[in-house]
Amino acid sequence: MQKNKPQLGKGMAALLGGHPGLHADMPAPIEPKIETRIETQPMLVDVEKLVANKGQPRKIFKEKDLLELAESIKENGVIQPLLVVEKDGMFEIVAGERRFRASKLAGLTKVPVIIKRATKRDAMVMSIIENVQRSDLNCVEEALAYFQLMNEFELTQEEVAKKIGKERSTIANFLRILKLPKDVIVSLQKDLLSFGHAKVLCAIGDEELVKRLSNEVIAKNLSVRELEELAKQSKKPAKKSGMVNKFIAEQYTQLRNKLEQKTGYHFDLKSKKNGAGEITIKFSNEAEFNDIFAYLMK
Repeated sequence: MQKNKPQLGKGMAALLGGHPGLHADMPAPIEPKIETRIETQPMLVDVEKLVANKGQPRKIFKEKDLLELAESIKENGVIQPLLVVEKDGMFEIVAGERRFRASKLAGLTKVPVIIKRATKRDAMVMSIIENVQRSDLNCVEEALAYFQLMNEFELTQEEVAKKIGKERSTIANFLRILKLPKDVIVSLQKDLLSFGHAKVLCAIGDEELVKRLSNEVIAKNLSVRELEELAKQSKKPAKKSGMVNKFIAEQYTQLRNKLEQKTGYHFDLKSKKNGAGEITIKFSNEAEFNDIFAYLMK
C-alpha cells in the first residue's frame, strides 16, 4: 500500500517559510544510499564559505543565547568543530549553525569544521538527530523536524521513531501539535506555552475553545494541571458525543486523554445506558491508518 504524505493544519507553510515539501505535487527524490565517511581531522574554513542548511530543524535562535555564546567563543574559541558537507564549492552546515552564528558575532573569520561525505537524506537525519539530542529545540521545531523527514522521504511514524530512537507514540504526539491553530503554534515557538500545555490543547478538538484556553493560560500563567481542569470545565455537554452513561460521561476527558497520550492517536468514546458502547480510533490519511493497523496488530 502506497504511503501518503502527512496532512497538517492551515498555516504550516508560513511557519516553514514556504517550505516546498508542504505543497509540492511530487515527493522529493530519495538519493541513492552511499557509504558515508567522516574526515575526522578538523580544518579551518572561512565563515564566508559556510552556508546554513535549509532543512535545519532549529527555526528560532535567541539573541541573548547567541551573544552569551559569542562571548564564550571570544575567550575560548570554538571548542567543538561544526559538521558540514561540501556543496557547490561551499560548505553546508549539518550541525553547529548556532556556533556558526555566534562565531560571526564574535568576529571570527575562520571556524573549525569536520567534513562529512553524505547523501541529502543522511545530512538531514544527522542534523535532526544532533538537534533533538541536544534537547533545546522547542516542541514546534522538533515536530517540524519529524514532519520534514516524513514529508520529504515518505517515512512512516514508525520509521522516524526508529531513526531518532524514540517511541512511535512520542513522534505522533509531536506531530499533533502542528494541527493546532497558527496563533497557538506561534505561542509555543515563543515559549509562552509548554509541550505539556500543547498536549492538553491537542486533545480538545474545538479550535475556538483551544484559542480561548491558550490565551487564558498565557494571561494567567496557568500550569498544565490548571489547564486540564479548565478544559474539563469548558467541555461541551457529553450528550453531543452520544454518551448517556453517567460514569463514562464524567470520566470522558480523563480516559480519552490517557488513551491519546499513550498511543498518539485520536479517540472518541460513546456509551449507552445498558453499559454497551464504542471506542473509535480516528485517522486523517492512509499513512496514519497503516500506523494504527500495525500498532493494533502488535
